[in-house]
Amino acid sequence: MAQINNLQSSKMYMSRVLSNLKPYYIYERARIIGFLLLFLLAFPVTLVITLITLVIHCVTRKPSIVNPNAKRILISGGGMTKALQLVRSLYMAGHYIVLTEEYPFTTHRFSRCISRFYVCAFTKTNHSDYIQSIVDIVQRERIDIFIPASHSWCECADSLVKEALLPLNCVTVQGDLKDLEMLSNKYEFCTRARSLGLSVPKTYKITDPKQVLEFDFSKEKCQFILKCIADDIVTRWSLTKLPCQTKQQTIDYLNTLTISKTNPWIMQEFIPGKEYCTHGTVHNGELRLYACCESSPWLLHYKHVDNKPLILQWVQDFCLRTNISGQASFDFIESYEDGRPYAIECNPRTHTAIVAFYNHSGVAETYVDTKHLLHGPIQPYSNTRECYWLHHELWDLLNVRHMEDFLRILRRLFNGKEAIYSVEDPLPFFLHYTLHMPYVLICHLLNPTPFTKVDCNLSLIL
Repeated sequence: MAQINNLQSSKMYMSRVLSNLKPYYIYERARIIGFLLLFLLAFPVTLVITLITLVIHCVTRKPSIVNPNAKRILISGGGMTKALQLVRSLYMAGHYIVLTEEYPFTTHRFSRCISRFYVCAFTKTNHSDYIQSIVDIVQRERIDIFIPASHSWCECADSLVKEALLPLNCVTVQGDLKDLEMLSNKYEFCTRARSLGLSVPKTYKITDPKQVLEFDFSKEKCQFILKCIADDIVTRWSLTKLPCQTKQQTIDYLNTLTISKTNPWIMQEFIPGKEYCTHGTVHNGELRLYACCESSPWLLHYKHVDNKPLILQWVQDFCLRTNISGQASFDFIESYEDGRPYAIECNPRTHTAIVAFYNHSGVAETYVDTKHLLHGPIQPYSNTRECYWLHHELWDLLNVRHMEDFLRILRRLFNGKEAIYSVEDPLPFFLHYTLHMPYVLICHLLNPTPFTKVDCNLSLIL
């Protein structure tokens, strides 16, 4: 009997081994190992930069700012660069900062700007557990302000957290659930903006592929693209323009999508133009913090542009007329044909474009104070450098095919600003690239699934 059990166990073990030897698993694991090797090769660069920085930091270290009106502030999404930037901006103004994340291994927790770090419940698993974990942290640390800087799947939960924190006299920089649902729903957002007379592309709600096949494209001047209403950072990298050359190609493309009544998509007019993204912090309709950067489907370079008054005016008009609060990040297409900005969607959360405020001392007041700003929203300084992530630039160097590309990357490396690096706060830079991202890759190596990108900004494999 024991021999039979041992034989069955051996068969099960061999079955698992053989399944892991399938070409798919071998390919994915090989890619992950390749990325791990790249991090290993970049380790000396990271180490030298950090050692030099530590010496400079010891010599030039400034005393902590004492703010008699300091607030106790909780920031979520601690593994992402945008959360680290918020931490530093608020610490710069003398506030007490607590950071939280859904996993313990985020190395941003070792920033000198953070007084306490907590692991909160995983949002995707259970919203109620997440909400309760935030409430517990707020009570334990006597938090005055909660600023969510988290992923798209946390937006609704953070709105519910806002309601749960009201009895504790804790302010949450997040919109109400009703406004959030309108902003995050691509169709509802475009419909609302159009009703206000603001420029948006033609947008149709699609719940069945037949709607696309029956649509009369011959009456339209432009092509169209399909986007999932639910946030999908993977499919947005590959947008097929409709109609395809043949009807069969259109059918084949539609068969690859998961369009249904329970998972609706939008069919949106494709406007040829230049993409821009914005970050906005809003209070009762007043735009208080604003950054605008050139954009792309996968953006890893952020440089504020201050010569786009029409985009700024669009954002201010929408915020004022909808009276929203919280954080709202709008994406635009500036049309090549008429020069007008067309808003294509809105993400009601912190945008990574906030890294453009790395040297600005006025960020904290837009989150902590509620008094009216006399001169409009605070924007990045005109001399702000382009922000990038070192390892993405090093990877690009390996793929350079033309001298112009090589020189452009070198100029960015020497003239720009590494998004995580800070002379005053050097440890997150070193630990993020030497521990955090390799840890994320090793976890993925143990359970490989298809992925397109390794994102050092979001600390995710996508």
